[in-house]
This record gives sequence, structure tokens and C-alpha cells, in this order.
Amino acid sequence: MAQPIDEFGLIRRFFAPLAAGEAGALDLRDDAAILRPDPGCDLVLSADTIIAGVHFPEDMNAGDVARRALRVNLSDIASKGATPRGYMLALQISDAIDENWLQDFADGLAGDQETYRLGLLGGDTTRTPGPLAISISIVGQVSENNMIQRAGARPGDDVYVTGTIGDAMLGLAVLQGRLVPPDVVTRDGLVTRFVLPQPRVAAGSRLVGLAHAAADVSDGLVADLGHICEASGLAADICLEDVPLSDAARSAVTVDQPLRLSLLAGGDDYEIVFTAPVPLRTDIASVARETGVAMTHIGEVVERDSRDRPVRVFDGSGRELDTGHGGYRHFERQVPQGT
Repeated sequence: MAQPIDEFGLIRRFFAPLAAGEAGALDLRDDAAILRPDPGCDLVLSADTIIAGVHFPEDMNAGDVARRALRVNLSDIASKGATPRGYMLALQISDAIDENWLQDFADGLAGDQETYRLGLLGGDTTRTPGPLAISISIVGQVSENNMIQRAGARPGDDVYVTGTIGDAMLGLAVLQGRLVPPDVVTRDGLVTRFVLPQPRVAAGSRLVGLAHAAADVSDGLVADLGHICEASGLAADICLEDVPLSDAARSAVTVDQPLRLSLLAGGDDYEIVFTAPVPLRTDIASVARETGVAMTHIGEVVERDSRDRPVRVFDGSGRELDTGHGGYRHFERQVPQGT
């Protein structure tokens, strides 16, 4: 069994260095932090928890666990058009966690702090008899009154999604031995998309003033577009063949339409689904080109009618497809995914 780790020694050794660049963190010597937004900006707050065996495999590398925990939060504020300012960390560690694991975890956070230009503001550490759990509360900022909300879509809006959909679901299947890719490159690409999401921070901030509504794709494309529709009192129709897939996902799906459809509900993509007015198609294309992040038009926002679900998916011939529940549900027992 690993030796007990003193809480304050743990903070000084592993986490105080992560706060060194944040004056408001007060060297992690206080019970709270200070953060003031830049002039003309609003603060944007979000929080997520990931739990070993629920949201990621229990044997996942500590550095990857850290990066995943931070990136799923970065994805939340990216979809709001915000840029990161800092974060709070609550770490519940089990008896199996030792100092080597904590060092790798802290190193993972340090690397992503440099990449995404934010620092640790504070938090809490405690021991738990249950599984490892990491909770992060992230703070971003956006120009005043310009946060992109879910409730903002308008009838006739185009529906877009960034990047590609489905790689993370397939990557989890690879890790669980349910899918055998044709080659190592494909395998590594799919697994990386699950283990290390790529939050669209730069692209999200460029959507301010363009997107009417947005959400990050964590529970599944259909589910998260459905959240936009519910908040806006509208609905959406999308075409299955228009949903962008990577080459690796296409090689796994081939002509299997049910599998391709399931990718829309798989979750863990951490892309941005958003709506924007039709006249801005050229502007959206410019943002995609300038940020290097694909933004694919996949459908449109429509008036809500008597339909039993907010999002309908059609095939290329116009036939409506059954998407089931549409995405990850946090309070049902499922395989590890979705935060």
C-alpha cells in the first residue's frame, strides 16, 4: 500500500508550482483566490467531474488523466466563445495513488497550462475510499454580453459542427477490445481522440458575433444539439451523410449505417455544435480556414412541432432514422465515457 501523503506537503510539492503564474492564487496559501476580468469582459464559469471507471479507464496514465480532466472543461468554455483565465481543482485520491502518480498528474496539468495559457487558482485535496475523482471548475472570459448560449438558435439557422464526430467512441471501443483497427496508425489515432480531446478554444472564440447558439459535444451530437433546441424552443433536422467523419472512422464504419448512426450518440467528441444565420456562411468558412478547424454544415433549425424528439436525422434519400435516446445519460449505468 502506498504511504500516506500529507495534504499540505502535497499542495506545496505538486500543485503550488502550477499556480506560480497566477497572482490571484496567492501561492495556494489561502482558502480562496482573487480573479478580476479584463475591462469590458464577463467571466464565464463551468465545472466537470471525471471518475475512474466511469469516465476513463482506471489504468489510464496519470498525465493523460490530468490533461483529459482539464480539456473537457476547456471545451465547455470554448463553446461559449470564451478564452480561459484559470481553474480550480478538487482531487479525491484513493489509497492506490502514490507520489509518482501525483508527479505525472501535475506534469500533465503543467503541459496543458502552457498550451492553453491558464493557471491553477486553488482547490482541495482529500482522500476517498472510493475511486479516484477529479473535479475542475474553470473560469474563462468573453466580451461583455457576448457569451454564446444554448438558448439563441433561430428558425432557418444553419447547423454546423467543428472537426469530426465519432472517433472518441471508436477509440473507447478499441481500448475495451471491442474494435480491432486495420493498422497501428488508425488505432493510435482513434485512442488519442478518446484519451486526449482537442478543445476548440481558438475556433470557439472566433464564433462570437457569428453563432446564435452553441454547445460542446460531450454527450453526443444528437443529444447536445437537442440541448440547444430545447433551450431555444425549436428543433433541428440533420443529414447523416453530412456529419463529418475522419478517415479512421470511415474505415471502421464502411457501409454499416447503424454503426455510423451510433457515432452521432457516442459522446466524448468535444467538438462544438452551433447554429448561425444563412447569410454568414462565407464568414464561417473564413473562420474555419483561418483557425484550421473544419466547420461542416450538417442541417438546419426548424420550428418545433408535435414531434417527439427535438432532433431528427435523415439519410441521403430523406428517410428519417431512429437515433434511440440520442446520447450519453449520466445517471444510467454505462461504459466509461461522456462528461
